[in-house]
Amino acid sequence: MKTINLINLKGGVGKTTVSVHLAIALAESWDLRVLFIDNDKQANASSWLDADEERGSLTNILLDGNTAEEVIQPTKYEKLDLIAADMGLLEANVKALKDKVSRQDRIFADAIANIQSRYDVCVIDNPPDINMSVFNTMVVAKDVMIVSLPEADSLSGIYKMADQMEKMRPYNHHLRLRGVLLNQYLHSDISSVLLDKLREKGFPLFQTKIRFATKKAKTHLIEARLKQRSIFEELPSCGVARDLMKFVEELMDSYRTEGSHD
Repeated sequence: MKTINLINLKGGVGKTTVSVHLAIALAESWDLRVLFIDNDKQANASSWLDADEERGSLTNILLDGNTAEEVIQPTKYEKLDLIAADMGLLEANVKALKDKVSRQDRIFADAIANIQSRYDVCVIDNPPDINMSVFNTMVVAKDVMIVSLPEADSLSGIYKMADQMEKMRPYNHHLRLRGVLLNQYLHSDISSVLLDKLREKGFPLFQTKIRFATKKAKTHLIEARLKQRSIFEELPSCGVARDLMKFVEELMDSYRTEGSHD
Protein backbone atom coordinates (compact mmCIF):
# COMPACT_ATOMS: atom_id res chain seq x y z
CA MET A 1 0.00 0.00 0.00
CA LYS A 2 1.47 3.34 -1.09
CA THR A 3 0.82 5.97 1.57
CA ILE A 4 0.57 9.68 0.69
CA ASN A 5 0.43 12.41 3.34
CA LEU A 6 -0.96 15.83 2.34
CA ILE A 7 -0.03 18.66 4.67
CA ASN A 8 1.04 22.27 5.17
CA LEU A 9 1.65 23.99 8.49
CA LYS A 10 -0.35 26.92 7.09
CA GLY A 11 -4.12 26.39 7.13
CA GLY A 12 -6.61 27.43 4.48
CA VAL A 13 -4.56 26.30 1.49
CA GLY A 14 -7.15 23.90 0.03
CA LYS A 15 -5.48 20.74 1.27
CA THR A 16 -8.73 18.94 2.08
CA THR A 17 -10.20 19.73 -1.33
CA VAL A 18 -7.09 18.36 -3.04
CA SER A 19 -6.84 15.23 -0.87
CA VAL A 20 -10.53 14.31 -1.25
CA HIS A 21 -10.38 14.72 -5.02
CA LEU A 22 -7.11 12.80 -5.24
CA ALA A 23 -8.69 9.85 -3.42
CA ILE A 24 -11.89 9.94 -5.49
CA ALA A 25 -9.97 10.18 -8.77
CA LEU A 26 -7.72 7.24 -7.88
CA ALA A 27 -10.71 5.11 -6.94
CA GLU A 28 -13.01 6.12 -9.79
CA SER A 29 -10.75 6.93 -12.74
CA TRP A 30 -7.74 4.73 -11.96
CA ASP A 31 -9.73 1.84 -10.49
CA LEU A 32 -7.44 1.58 -7.45
CA ARG A 33 -8.43 0.40 -3.99
CA VAL A 34 -8.08 3.53 -1.86
CA LEU A 35 -8.14 4.11 1.89
CA PHE A 36 -8.73 7.72 2.92
CA ILE A 37 -7.72 8.75 6.44
CA ASP A 38 -9.00 12.00 7.87
CA ASN A 39 -6.45 13.11 10.45
CA ASP A 40 -7.91 16.57 11.08
CA LYS A 41 -10.15 17.04 14.11
CA GLN A 42 -12.33 19.46 12.11
CA ALA A 43 -13.40 16.37 10.09
CA ASN A 44 -14.16 18.36 6.94
CA ALA A 45 -13.06 15.52 4.68
CA SER A 46 -15.14 13.05 6.69
CA SER A 47 -18.21 15.23 6.25
CA TRP A 48 -17.49 15.63 2.54
CA LEU A 49 -17.34 11.84 2.19
CA ASP A 50 -20.54 11.45 4.23
CA ALA A 51 -19.02 9.61 7.17
CA ASP A 52 -21.23 7.63 9.52
CA GLU A 53 -20.37 8.80 13.05
CA GLU A 54 -21.58 5.51 14.48
CA ARG A 55 -18.82 3.59 12.67
CA GLY A 56 -15.98 4.98 14.79
CA SER A 57 -13.02 7.13 13.86
CA LEU A 58 -9.28 7.63 14.04
CA THR A 59 -9.83 8.73 17.63
CA ASN A 60 -10.81 5.17 18.54
CA ILE A 61 -7.50 3.92 17.17
CA LEU A 62 -5.35 6.46 18.98
CA LEU A 63 -7.36 6.73 22.21
CA ASP A 64 -9.09 3.38 22.65
CA GLY A 65 -6.73 0.93 20.97
CA ASN A 66 -9.10 -0.13 18.18
CA THR A 67 -7.66 -1.63 15.02
CA ALA A 68 -8.13 0.08 11.67
CA GLU A 69 -10.36 -2.79 10.61
CA GLU A 70 -12.82 -1.92 13.38
CA VAL A 71 -13.35 1.68 12.25
CA ILE A 72 -13.00 1.55 8.46
CA GLN A 73 -16.22 2.40 6.68
CA PRO A 74 -17.25 2.34 3.01
CA THR A 75 -18.09 5.48 1.06
CA LYS A 76 -20.47 5.83 -1.86
CA TYR A 77 -17.47 5.32 -4.14
CA GLU A 78 -17.08 1.57 -4.59
CA LYS A 79 -13.29 1.38 -4.19
CA LEU A 80 -12.87 4.16 -1.63
CA ASP A 81 -13.00 3.42 2.10
CA LEU A 82 -12.66 5.89 4.96
CA ILE A 83 -11.26 6.20 8.46
CA ALA A 84 -13.09 9.28 9.69
CA ALA A 85 -12.05 12.01 12.11
CA ASP A 86 -13.83 13.81 14.93
CA MET A 87 -13.10 16.30 17.70
CA GLY A 88 -11.92 13.42 19.87
CA LEU A 89 -8.56 13.68 18.14
CA LEU A 90 -7.82 16.66 20.38
CA GLU A 91 -8.13 14.46 23.48
CA ALA A 92 -6.22 11.64 21.81
CA ASN A 93 -3.25 13.90 21.11
CA VAL A 94 -3.21 15.26 24.66
CA LYS A 95 -3.27 11.72 26.07
CA ALA A 96 -0.44 10.62 23.78
CA LEU A 97 1.76 13.53 24.87
CA LYS A 98 1.20 12.69 28.53
CA ASP A 99 1.97 9.00 28.12
CA LYS A 100 5.64 8.56 29.00
CA VAL A 101 5.51 4.76 29.30
CA SER A 102 4.36 3.19 26.03
CA ARG A 103 5.45 4.05 22.50
CA GLN A 104 3.07 6.57 20.98
CA ASP A 105 4.66 6.92 17.54
CA ARG A 106 3.70 3.41 16.35
CA ILE A 107 0.03 3.30 17.35
CA PHE A 108 -1.26 3.87 13.86
CA ALA A 109 1.37 1.69 12.16
CA ASP A 110 0.35 -1.25 14.36
CA ALA A 111 -3.36 -0.57 13.81
CA ILE A 112 -3.14 -0.74 10.00
CA ALA A 113 -0.61 -3.58 9.77
CA ASN A 114 -3.22 -6.22 8.92
CA ILE A 115 -5.20 -4.24 6.33
CA GLN A 116 -2.49 -2.84 4.07
CA SER A 117 -2.80 -5.64 1.52
CA ARG A 118 -6.45 -4.64 0.90
CA TYR A 119 -5.53 -1.28 -0.62
CA ASP A 120 -3.31 0.08 -3.36
CA VAL A 121 -3.11 3.62 -2.00
CA CYS A 122 -3.72 5.38 1.30
CA VAL A 123 -4.39 9.13 1.16
CA ILE A 124 -4.11 11.06 4.45
CA ASP A 125 -5.48 14.56 5.03
CA ASN A 126 -3.58 16.19 7.91
CA PRO A 127 -4.22 19.29 10.01
CA PRO A 128 -1.94 22.37 9.80
CA ASP A 129 -0.05 21.15 12.82
CA ILE A 130 2.59 18.73 14.05
CA ASN A 131 0.98 16.69 16.82
CA MET A 132 1.14 13.04 17.81
CA SER A 133 -1.49 11.92 15.30
CA VAL A 134 0.45 13.63 12.49
CA PHE A 135 3.64 12.04 13.80
CA ASN A 136 1.90 8.65 13.59
CA THR A 137 0.91 9.18 9.96
CA MET A 138 4.42 10.34 9.09
CA VAL A 139 5.79 7.09 10.49
CA VAL A 140 3.78 5.05 7.97
CA ALA A 141 3.98 7.41 4.98
CA LYS A 142 6.49 7.29 2.17
CA ASP A 143 5.40 10.35 0.26
CA VAL A 144 4.55 13.80 1.61
CA MET A 145 2.80 16.35 -0.59
CA ILE A 146 2.66 19.95 0.55
CA VAL A 147 -0.31 21.91 -0.77
CA SER A 148 0.39 25.63 -0.79
CA LEU A 149 -0.94 28.94 -1.98
CA PRO A 150 1.50 31.11 -3.98
CA GLU A 151 1.99 33.55 -1.13
CA ALA A 152 4.66 34.27 1.45
CA ASP A 153 2.84 32.88 4.52
CA SER A 154 2.10 29.58 2.82
CA LEU A 155 5.70 29.27 1.62
CA SER A 156 6.84 29.75 5.20
CA GLY A 157 4.69 26.73 6.05
CA ILE A 158 6.55 24.73 3.39
CA TYR A 159 9.94 25.58 4.88
CA LYS A 160 8.79 24.69 8.39
CA MET A 161 7.28 21.43 7.18
CA ALA A 162 10.54 20.46 5.48
CA ASP A 163 12.39 21.08 8.76
CA GLN A 164 9.89 18.90 10.64
CA MET A 165 10.31 16.10 8.09
CA GLU A 166 14.05 16.05 8.73
CA LYS A 167 13.39 15.66 12.45
CA MET A 168 11.03 12.74 11.71
CA ARG A 169 13.42 10.92 9.39
CA PRO A 170 15.04 8.82 12.16
CA TYR A 171 11.59 7.29 12.72
CA ASN A 172 10.93 6.71 9.01
CA HIS A 173 13.97 6.47 6.73
CA HIS A 174 11.73 6.17 3.65
CA LEU A 175 9.97 9.49 4.20
CA ARG A 176 10.36 11.88 1.26
CA LEU A 177 8.84 15.08 -0.07
CA ARG A 178 7.05 14.03 -3.22
CA GLY A 179 6.36 17.58 -4.28
CA VAL A 180 4.75 20.95 -3.65
CA LEU A 181 1.37 21.53 -5.30
CA LEU A 182 0.38 25.16 -5.79
CA ASN A 183 -3.32 25.87 -5.36
CA GLN A 184 -5.36 28.96 -6.31
CA TYR A 185 -2.59 29.91 -8.71
CA LEU A 186 -2.55 33.07 -10.80
CA HIS A 187 0.23 33.89 -13.24
CA SER A 188 1.97 37.00 -11.94
CA ASP A 189 5.41 38.44 -11.23
CA ILE A 190 4.92 37.71 -7.52
CA SER A 191 4.05 34.08 -8.22
CA SER A 192 7.14 33.73 -10.39
CA VAL A 193 9.37 35.13 -7.65
CA LEU A 194 7.92 32.72 -5.09
CA LEU A 195 8.39 29.78 -7.46
CA ASP A 196 12.01 30.78 -8.03
CA LYS A 197 12.58 30.84 -4.27
CA LEU A 198 11.26 27.29 -3.96
CA ARG A 199 13.42 26.08 -6.83
CA GLU A 200 16.50 27.76 -5.36
CA LYS A 201 15.94 25.85 -2.13
CA GLY A 202 15.62 22.59 -4.05
CA PHE A 203 11.94 21.88 -3.44
CA PRO A 204 10.36 19.53 -6.00
CA LEU A 205 7.37 21.19 -7.66
CA PHE A 206 4.46 19.61 -9.47
CA GLN A 207 4.23 20.95 -12.99
CA THR A 208 0.46 21.11 -12.60
CA LYS A 209 -0.93 24.07 -10.69
CA ILE A 210 -4.54 24.35 -9.54
CA ARG A 211 -5.75 27.61 -10.99
CA PHE A 212 -7.46 30.38 -9.07
CA ALA A 213 -11.14 29.47 -9.12
CA THR A 214 -13.56 31.71 -10.95
CA LYS A 215 -16.75 32.77 -9.19
CA LYS A 216 -18.61 30.05 -11.08
CA ALA A 217 -16.10 27.37 -10.10
CA LYS A 218 -16.16 28.47 -6.45
CA THR A 219 -19.93 28.26 -6.44
CA HIS A 220 -19.86 24.75 -7.85
CA LEU A 221 -17.19 23.68 -5.34
CA ILE A 222 -19.39 24.92 -2.52
CA GLU A 223 -22.39 23.10 -3.99
CA ALA A 224 -20.35 19.93 -4.46
CA ARG A 225 -19.26 20.08 -0.83
CA LEU A 226 -22.85 20.58 0.37
CA LYS A 227 -24.10 17.72 -1.81
CA GLN A 228 -21.16 15.52 -0.72
CA ARG A 229 -20.06 15.19 -4.32
CA SER A 230 -16.80 15.86 -6.11
CA ILE A 231 -16.26 18.71 -8.55
CA PHE A 232 -15.70 15.93 -11.10
CA GLU A 233 -19.38 15.08 -10.69
CA GLU A 234 -20.68 18.61 -10.19
CA LEU A 235 -18.90 20.44 -13.02
CA PRO A 236 -16.21 18.29 -14.71
CA SER A 237 -15.64 20.86 -17.46
CA CYS A 238 -14.51 23.67 -15.15
CA GLY A 239 -10.84 24.61 -15.01
CA VAL A 240 -10.37 23.58 -11.38
CA ALA A 241 -11.77 20.09 -12.06
CA ARG A 242 -9.51 19.71 -15.08
CA ASP A 243 -6.47 20.91 -13.11
CA LEU A 244 -7.18 18.48 -10.27
CA MET A 245 -7.43 15.60 -12.72
CA LYS A 246 -4.27 16.74 -14.48
CA PHE A 247 -2.46 16.75 -11.13
CA VAL A 248 -3.52 13.15 -10.46
CA GLU A 249 -2.37 12.17 -13.96
CA GLU A 250 1.02 13.80 -13.34
CA LEU A 251 1.36 11.99 -10.02
CA MET A 252 0.44 8.60 -11.50
CA ASP A 253 2.78 9.12 -14.46
CA SER A 254 5.63 9.78 -12.04
CA TYR A 255 4.88 6.55 -10.16
CA ARG A 256 4.79 4.59 -13.44
CA THR A 257 8.14 6.09 -14.43
CA GLU A 258 9.62 5.10 -11.08
CA GLY A 259 8.26 1.59 -11.46
CA SER A 260 9.81 1.18 -14.90
CA HIS A 261 13.21 2.10 -13.44
CA ASP A 262 13.02 -0.34 -10.53
